[in-house]
Amino acid sequence: MEKFKRTLFFWSLVLIFFIITPVIVLEARGYRFDWHRGVFVYSGTISFKVNPQNIIANLNGSIDETAKLNRINNSFNLSGLLPADYELKVSAPDYYPWNKKIDVHSGVSSEFWNIVLTRKNYMPTNYNSTAGIDKFFTSPKNRFIAFTTNSSQGLLVKGLDLNSNLITNSYALDSWKLITEDKRENIEWSPDEDYLSVPVEKIAPINFSSAENNQQSAYYIIDLSQTQASILNLNTFFGKNEIRYVRWDPKEKGYLFFLEGTTLFRGNIKDASSVTQVATDVSAYDLSYNAVYFVQAPNNLVFKTSLDGKSEKTQITNNFPDTNNPVIKKITLYDESRIAFLDQNQNLFVYNNGEHEKYFRALGNKVEEMHFSNDGKKLLFYSNNEISVYYTRDWTVQPIRSENDLNNITRYSENLKNIQWYKDYEHIIFSAGKYTKIIELDARDHRNCLDLISTELEDPFVIHNNGLEKLFFTDQKDGATTLNSFVFPEPTPILGIGGA
Repeated sequence: MEKFKRTLFFWSLVLIFFIITPVIVLEARGYRFDWHRGVFVYSGTISFKVNPQNIIANLNGSIDETAKLNRINNSFNLSGLLPADYELKVSAPDYYPWNKKIDVHSGVSSEFWNIVLTRKNYMPTNYNSTAGIDKFFTSPKNRFIAFTTNSSQGLLVKGLDLNSNLITNSYALDSWKLITEDKRENIEWSPDEDYLSVPVEKIAPINFSSAENNQQSAYYIIDLSQTQASILNLNTFFGKNEIRYVRWDPKEKGYLFFLEGTTLFRGNIKDASSVTQVATDVSAYDLSYNAVYFVQAPNNLVFKTSLDGKSEKTQITNNFPDTNNPVIKKITLYDESRIAFLDQNQNLFVYNNGEHEKYFRALGNKVEEMHFSNDGKKLLFYSNNEISVYYTRDWTVQPIRSENDLNNITRYSENLKNIQWYKDYEHIIFSAGKYTKIIELDARDHRNCLDLISTELEDPFVIHNNGLEKLFFTDQKDGATTLNSFVFPEPTPILGIGGA
């Protein structure tokens, strides 16, 4: 009897071994038993990366806190999932949640690398010294903000030191106001932060020289390197009546480009005799770090030349998709293979010498503005009510998108403003009335659109500074409009340790 029991126990262990071992091996290789089908199937994974990092993941009602998730390189992985439809909800205390319905496939990782949660309540920093602010412009090295205030006497331009939060300088442009938005010109910092170019329009007669008194618009140059106010009327200095679209030379200090009529000039603000003609019959131009690109009428061909204007011009395009030869009012370029055009009727065209084909096509109408992403693979453009993105190159990270794809991101009945790329270029920040929001490009299931801030001001001016990782915006306090900011996105902990 003892021998029989030992034999039975031995063969029972052998049987258990042969049953359990394949299950363990299959489990280790990613297979899971599907009780509905009665077979082993290869499992799938959901991988995601989120800011902030201390989150709760809810998958079909089952909660996994951050500590229970598989973490790789500050990302999270929900593995061993049977192929099926899942609903993933990512949340954190005091944040708006993110959610998607996800179709998990065998042997495939469904990836979401750019999840952003926003706080339900931010505690902004208020810059009290900016009372009366209208618009503001951050300097290239993120040390200062230039902002404007309007009065019955004219325009004030002030400088704010972001380290001390103190006003550094104040410059008065009596009887002038900042040029209207429809002119598509704005204050621009020089690369070294020493100068500001300020486009203005007349609001009343002024008591300057007769030449200045006849001007209806002008460009002023403010020299910020001086302890005393130093303001230069560029039109008077260069003897040009209708200067428009001033841009600073990205390399040589004190040099700038501008249009007068259809002639493109370059000059030095320290030397009135330095003005040189770069090209004629120019309707619009843009600068790269090494060249100036311009559109020449009547055929709207694009050429480039060196920044000093001394080299022979090189032709970039051979035709234009609209045979009526519209007047091009603005071009925005990433490089000579990716150029966007806006004509006088706000029709948008794109020249895209892609990796698969060459495209030159119309993209939209009633377009207000356009911006390339930092890698040049996407072009953001928008009207008053609609935001869209065009892909200049294949996008091989999930969600996969193809060269020459065009996606409509969102549409509102009310006017949209402050439209801009977020730092990951997979989100867009915009304002609808007093609400500033952030929307993702990922259209799988639906696009998450979360509130960032709600202001007392019905029409705030908003800029997200990627370098400082702050959202700056105007709002009302004690009856005055002031500048405010808060940190966004949340600071990322090192190696996943600490953080909010």
